[in-house]
Amino acid sequence: MSRATDDFDGITSAFLGGGSNISKQSGFVKGSPSSSRHGQPMPTLLIVGNVPTLAGIWIAQYADQHARTSGPVALIRLDGAASRGEVYRAQGRALPTEGGAWMERASVFARSWIVCTDCQSDASAIALSGCSLVLLSGTDETAIAAAKKTIEAVVQAGKVGGAEPCEIVLAFVGSPETSAQAACNSLIAWAAERTISVRLSLGAHSPRVDRVESSGPVPLAMLSSLDVAAALEFIGIAMNGNPDRFSDRERPMARPAIASPQAHMVQAQDPADIAPKVVAPSISAQKPTVSQQDSSTTSNGVVRDYFPEFTALAFNCPDAANVQLASDEFSALHLIQSNTGANGLRISAGWARANWKLLCAACPQLNSSNARIIEHILLDDARDAALLHRTGVLLHARIDVAVMGTVVRRRVDLNSSETA
Repeated sequence: MSRATDDFDGITSAFLGGGSNISKQSGFVKGSPSSSRHGQPMPTLLIVGNVPTLAGIWIAQYADQHARTSGPVALIRLDGAASRGEVYRAQGRALPTEGGAWMERASVFARSWIVCTDCQSDASAIALSGCSLVLLSGTDETAIAAAKKTIEAVVQAGKVGGAEPCEIVLAFVGSPETSAQAACNSLIAWAAERTISVRLSLGAHSPRVDRVESSGPVPLAMLSSLDVAAALEFIGIAMNGNPDRFSDRERPMARPAIASPQAHMVQAQDPADIAPKVVAPSISAQKPTVSQQDSSTTSNGVVRDYFPEFTALAFNCPDAANVQLASDEFSALHLIQSNTGANGLRISAGWARANWKLLCAACPQLNSSNARIIEHILLDDARDAALLHRTGVLLHARIDVAVMGTVVRRRVDLNSSETA
């Protein structure tokens, strides 16, 4: 897809200083770019084979590491009624929670798209998709045997369908680079020995699971009844269908009108002035905003009642009003979300990183040279923490405690920074 300068990065650089450097950390290495069909960019088709433990964590790892080097990546997982999409490294942008709106919004700024499907999917749909093919696999004996079966099925289906010689990029997980290269070499030798008409190459590897930065999953109901071929066609139209993607000016997301004139720290622009035309997003839309609710029942209330060691801030993220902001004596920023909301915590964290200098200007107690952001989830039921273990978030539960004959609610910490 186009590599034109993203206007969002330009505004961030102009107002916050510096460029938008994407860290190149160890893990997946960059794979091959997406192919085109009929001159139109197509998504990368990620075929998930036999991988260690849960496939979802390795899929997320692949998408996140690709986004570190190429910019925001839209990942769509084809899984029937559970089909969903999410954006990795969205740079603080908020995403709609309705499927159609999500795809339209993602088409504006996503630099590449990855569609994920199981190796049991129709081999013909994979071979004739016109997409770049990436096979995600482990390096153990069972995984390599499964990879051979998948490669052979895809190549044979492509031959029957009259497709050009197949090219598959291999992405190995759960092993060091030496093991990944050895597995790739063994598959290349196997294909040559069997005279299988396929070009194999090592495009990526990941020895471990690292923390990822995702906007959170959004259900894509429109894909639930489609097979792989129809879903890829639909996604191709969606990702290329927005005429303003990568234009000089990115369209701002529509925001609900604010009734109170004190709701914004800066004066909002009249919606009537911007409706007929496309304009660059105003930096005022990203500045901290005061919550529309009484602070005594939101930030101050939660922080005062359950986190008295912190100091509540008088504003929050404009796209995640349910996440409270606070600081501590060590100049760190704490994000506190009550219960397990879908995207609020991740959206707020991305927004805080994108606007760190503005936050430090408004809150001198924060460390402007080191953006330390700590995420918390406060649960009503401690059992809900089971699925959140080792996600990098500090987990707490509200419990009832009898004090002098009176039952009060108190916080119990369920993990620590070492076990999170």
